[in-house]
Amino acid sequence: MFALALRQSSSFAASSSSSSSRRRSSSLRNVSIAQTRDVRRHDRLRLKTWTLRASSSSDDEEDEDDSIDEDRADVRSIEDAKRELEYGMRFGKRMKKRFQPKKVKDRGLPIADALVLTSATVLVALVSLSQHKAPSWLNAEYLREVPRILPNLPALVGSVVHGSKLSAVWVLGALAAEAYETEAYDADFAEAMKRTVKAGCFAVGLLILVEQNEMRQALEHVIGMPASEYVVGENREADLLINSKTSELFVDCASCAVAMLSWRIIRWNSSVPGDDLPFN
Repeated sequence: MFALALRQSSSFAASSSSSSSRRRSSSLRNVSIAQTRDVRRHDRLRLKTWTLRASSSSDDEEDEDDSIDEDRADVRSIEDAKRELEYGMRFGKRMKKRFQPKKVKDRGLPIADALVLTSATVLVALVSLSQHKAPSWLNAEYLREVPRILPNLPALVGSVVHGSKLSAVWVLGALAAEAYETEAYDADFAEAMKRTVKAGCFAVGLLILVEQNEMRQALEHVIGMPASEYVVGENREADLLINSKTSELFVDCASCAVAMLSWRIIRWNSSVPGDDLPFN
């Protein structure tokens, strides 16, 4: 009995010792797992912190690069602006010299140009009246006050006034294109025609601006509202006005081109007394 009790107590002690050893090993295992998790968590935090620092440093570098590029762009824009300003001032001085009287070598040539353009306008008026299609500048309000001493006196006055407008824009274009210098009529034929065409292009641009202003005023008088708000097709009278003004502009440009090219060819081919004399 004593031996049996001793054996049972020894077996119980052994079992208790084995269970305690299992508990220790499991606790040690849990501790190691927890330590491993802590290490991994710490590594993750370090990696995240490093990533944030790297991204912030890269953002700072990009901001610095952008600021450097902006500074360079500002420097380039300032330099370009200064360069363009100097070029514009030189161009303005050069253009200003073209409109000085010393550039007109033949003092009678501007008057001759004006007479040629006025004659061309009178010819256009005669053709229009013969076709019963008078342009708007022959139906102006001020022509009604002209005394009819002659049957076609109002038409003649309207033609002279319209020709004066065309002559004014042409003279400005000729001055801008240096078409009153000696090389424009007493040198090479190609150079003379080149300057005549350049003068005509400048004059056409000025004429378009003048005609646009006149068309705007006439259109606002018809529609009773700002011309910028008008839509084509809403008013038949306004559409006819735009069509007639555009057609007259084309006729003016074509007649002036034919008249001035023909006249400048005649002037180039003829010798006028005093061409060799210097301008006084």
